[in-house]
Amino acid sequence: MKMIGVLPLVAFLPTLAALSAAPAHADDFGCKVLLCILNPQGWASVGECVPPVERAFRMVAHGQPWPQCPEAGSSGRIGYEKFKPCPDGTIAVSPETESSGSDNSSRSQTVYKPDSNGAFCALRNATNASWDTYPRGSGSGTHPISSVTRREQRTEPNYLDLTTTDGKQRFWFDLSRYQ
Repeated sequence: MKMIGVLPLVAFLPTLAALSAAPAHADDFGCKVLLCILNPQGWASVGECVPPVERAFRMVAHGQPWPQCPEAGSSGRIGYEKFKPCPDGTIAVSPETESSGSDNSSRSQTVYKPDSNGAFCALRNATNASWDTYPRGSGSGTHPISSVTRREQRTEPNYLDLTTTDGKQRFWFDLSRYQ
């Protein structure tokens, strides 16, 4: 009885072997890259994946679109985020110089304003859920300067948002070595 279940598999093996030995078509490239990128152990863990994925990275680094795999219903969008998210309870901010006073007694100070691409993180004002300015070097203001910290930069700032029939996944990588 067990042999009956094995026969269809045995009959299919020569077809599978013939397909894997056949030369890949140009439209197979996107699907091969997709399979490699989706590998849970990482695309670089399989030797056969390294050349096509690196080719895809070089293509994107030179302005070409991410290779697609229509058969899998996938599409990819490339993006860039230089910084990691700010810790909970903080928001990304950027410094700005503001002048105050009259022309004769003009003072300037650096304040930190919300900026999703900002290089710093500052505490959130929990009392009214708004963002305050953060004067540099003065004791005035809602928060002292020590509450502003540098944001951590990503080692892999490029990402691929991959949408398939199974949902959406984000993969991080660094294109700088492929440019």
